[in-house]
Amino acid sequence: MVWHIFKKDWKLAWVFVLVVAVVHWIDSAITYKIGLFDEDPMLAMLADAVPMLAFFASMFLIGAIVHLDSIPGVREDWLVRPISRWDLALEKFLFVVVMVNGPIFAAVLLQGLANRFSFRLSFAAAAWQVTFFLFAFTLPIFSFASVTRNLTQAFIFGCSCSFIILGFQTVAGYVNGRAHGTLESISWSGIGWVGETARFALSVAAAVVILRLQYFHRKTLLSRCLVLLFGVALLATQFIPWNVAFAIEQRLSPKPGAGMSTVFAFSPQLDKFRSPSGLRASSDQGRRYNLGEHMWVYLPLQVTRTQRDAFLLTDLVEVRLIGQGGKVAFHGRGESLEFKDDGTKNNSLYQGIQVPASVYREIKDGAVRAEVNYSLTLFGLKESYSIPALDGNERMPGFGWCETKLNEVETAVELRCMQPGKGPSCATLLLENETTGQRNPARSSCQGDYSPYSGWYFGDNMAHFGANVPFRDPSGLAKFPVDGPQLPNSRIVIRVYEPEDHFTRSLVIPEVKLKDWEAQ
Repeated sequence: MVWHIFKKDWKLAWVFVLVVAVVHWIDSAITYKIGLFDEDPMLAMLADAVPMLAFFASMFLIGAIVHLDSIPGVREDWLVRPISRWDLALEKFLFVVVMVNGPIFAAVLLQGLANRFSFRLSFAAAAWQVTFFLFAFTLPIFSFASVTRNLTQAFIFGCSCSFIILGFQTVAGYVNGRAHGTLESISWSGIGWVGETARFALSVAAAVVILRLQYFHRKTLLSRCLVLLFGVALLATQFIPWNVAFAIEQRLSPKPGAGMSTVFAFSPQLDKFRSPSGLRASSDQGRRYNLGEHMWVYLPLQVTRTQRDAFLLTDLVEVRLIGQGGKVAFHGRGESLEFKDDGTKNNSLYQGIQVPASVYREIKDGAVRAEVNYSLTLFGLKESYSIPALDGNERMPGFGWCETKLNEVETAVELRCMQPGKGPSCATLLLENETTGQRNPARSSCQGDYSPYSGWYFGDNMAHFGANVPFRDPSGLAKFPVDGPQLPNSRIVIRVYEPEDHFTRSLVIPEVKLKDWEAQ
């Protein structure tokens, strides 16, 4: 009976299925045609619009498939025909997966092969993409469509749910603000995958409960209430407490204890932080602390006992400034830091803290207790690569396919790369003259994405990444050891780092005057 219903749905929906599949394949063709440097403005515009079109087309296709034999109502012929509820539910699930996720799998696989990546890498990227799409998109939409009779009803019910969920998000954001950001969303951080995985688990639970209620018991009102409940629960996963999510990440560290020797210490003997512009960041003379204005304070730190060929990244910096009587005058986030042990004795950092001007005015002259809590990730060197600075075209195993070219204003070398699945989490790049051995200062590019899987809501599962490596300062203020005339003999050296350990550190400064550490 499953095969019989499958053939019936194909006869009724094959045109819609084919159109949506073609949209996904057009999206992949556009991405392939753009290449690495994205130089065609028309294709770039299409590359932004077509994935969104494919996303919504897939959404309506899932709804249309489910509504071919809708659950609510009393006029559906499957209710009086000898059709097993289990057969109908299984067929709808299989049809949705094959006809919606199948073309996406083919698009990602062909995209990888067309860009001359191995079948293994291309297949893995395609498999991860359809798995991600199944949990993040297909199952939620399938469950939602089952509680509506047609697309019009689905649209109205969807809008109602959206307003309710938006209201919840607004209230949660307000509570977050009142709590000084302690409920800050983890979604866009390196540990965002923890909340994402929780959403996947909720999607499976929602699908099992709602589809069972609908297909076997036809409890539409209860199912609709559960759709709203699960929608709010999915949204709430954005507000998983940071310490809980980071503790999970710590337990999964590839090399637990690798960062054990890292120490942060307050170093008041260092000079004040100086703004790169040469202008004072703040001045007391005649300053009027306007509403909404902030002051920057930079605390000098020393980082000691980090391992060689390691890169240290702060995932979160939480700051408390405690005034007289133990009252918390400020509780917020500090500026993120990066530190690389390059073998030199320069192990100093400046911790930037943006303090509201009204708070700063009250506590700047007195001694305050500063408590800084760090959530840190230690990256270890995984591999080193190099590519010619001019017109380079290299395929580097474990990193991807990369090309280089001079930018239009001839101040930097553009490096653009592509890799099926996840790209590198962290890398440093520098320009080196192979003949003389001279090197420009290294530039870091760290995303801090620690998810064990890959996948996207829009487009394919091909990671596009890169950076600009400067060799000339247009203002003439800086002089690079490797400049324009040396580029034909130069290469970009890429050092790739992978996460080894996730850990926390606390820095307590018993007494400090904020006024002493304003930027110069």
